[in-house]
Amino acid sequence: MSSQLRGNKKPEGQSRVDRMTASPARVAVLCAAVLVISASGGILIGKLLDPLKSTSEIRAVSALAAPAATVEPAVHEKSDVLVPESPFAYNDYPVTRAETVKLEPTPEAVPPSEVPLASASAIIPDRVQDEMPAWKRYAALSPPMEGKPLIALVIDDVGLSHRLVEELNELPALLTLAFLPYAPALQGKVELVRQNGNEVMLHLPMEPTDHHVDPGPDALLTSLSKEELRARTIRNLDSFEGYVGVNNHMGSRFTADGTAMAIVMDIMAERGLLFLDSKTTSASTGYRLAAERGMPSVKRDIFIDHVIDEAAILKQLAKVEAMAERSGVVIAIGHPHPATIRVLQKWLPEAKKKGFLFVPISAVTALTFKG
Repeated sequence: MSSQLRGNKKPEGQSRVDRMTASPARVAVLCAAVLVISASGGILIGKLLDPLKSTSEIRAVSALAAPAATVEPAVHEKSDVLVPESPFAYNDYPVTRAETVKLEPTPEAVPPSEVPLASASAIIPDRVQDEMPAWKRYAALSPPMEGKPLIALVIDDVGLSHRLVEELNELPALLTLAFLPYAPALQGKVELVRQNGNEVMLHLPMEPTDHHVDPGPDALLTSLSKEELRARTIRNLDSFEGYVGVNNHMGSRFTADGTAMAIVMDIMAERGLLFLDSKTTSASTGYRLAAERGMPSVKRDIFIDHVIDEAAILKQLAKVEAMAERSGVVIAIGHPHPATIRVLQKWLPEAKKKGFLFVPISAVTALTFKG
C-alpha cells in the first residue's frame, strides 16, 4: 500500500501551478477563469465608483453669437384676453384650492438624479459660462436664423403633469416651456426638457384683475408689502435652475402696477434674466420696465388657444403663419391643453415644410437686444 502511494506521489518541488499548466486543457480552463474574474471585478469596481461621479449641470449652448437675421419688429396684437383655463385642469393630483397644492413628487415624476444627462453638441467651458448672464448661459441651441420666417412658440402653465411635459417634449419642433414654480419635482422635468434641446422659462404667478381667479401659491399681489413682495419673488425664482427668463402667469392687475413691477424687475435684472411680457393686459408695464433696466425683453404677439377648440386653435395658428411671413418673427403662446397638443402634433410638421423656423425665445430676444 505504501509503495503504491509513493508511486502516485508527485515529484518533490513540482508546484501546484506547474501541475495545473502541465496540460493544455488545464491551461485553457485557467485562462477562461482569469477572464471571467477580471470582467466581474471591472463591473464591481464600476458600480462602486459610479455613485462618486458628480452630476454635471446641463450646459445648453446658445447660437446667440451667430450673425442675426435682419428682421422688422413684429406687429403686436393688442389684446386684453386672459386665458381662463386653470392650469390645474390637467394636473397629476386633485386640487380644490391653490393653497392645498402639495409639492411632493407625483408617482410618475422623475427625480433629478434619475434623469439621464446628455452632453451638448458643443460645450462652452465652465469658466466662460459662469461669466454669462442666465439668459445666455441656459439658452437652447438655436438653428441658423437667416432667410426664414421665425416662430417662437412658448407653452405656459407647464409642470403640473409629468405626462404632459413628456408629450410637449416629444413635439416635432424646438419649443420654449414655461414652468410654474409651484409644480412638483420641477428640476427633473426641467432637465428632461433641456436635454431634448428645448428651452425653459419660469412662469411667474401674478395677480389677475378678476379676484375670483386664483393664480396659485406665492403669487405676486399688489397688496403685499415691499418686503413680502421681494421675498415671494426670490422664493419663486429659486424654485428651480436652468431657465433663461420669466414671463407672467395671469397678472393683468399686477403687471399694470408699475411700482410693484419695478421691485420684481430689479431682482430679475440682477440675475441676468430676460423677460417675456405675456400681455394679459394692454396696460402692462413689464416690457417698458425691463427695457429701462437694460434687460433683454420681448412681448407676446398672439395667444393660440384662448378658445380651447381644435378648429379655433388652427385659425390662430394660421394667424401665426401670416404674422411670421409679414414681420419676419412672431412670439406665440399656448398652453398644455390636450386639444392644443393634438393640433400642434399635426401642424408643426406642416409649418416646417412651409419654411417656418422654430426658435427659442432667447434667440428672438437676441435679435433686438443690444446689451
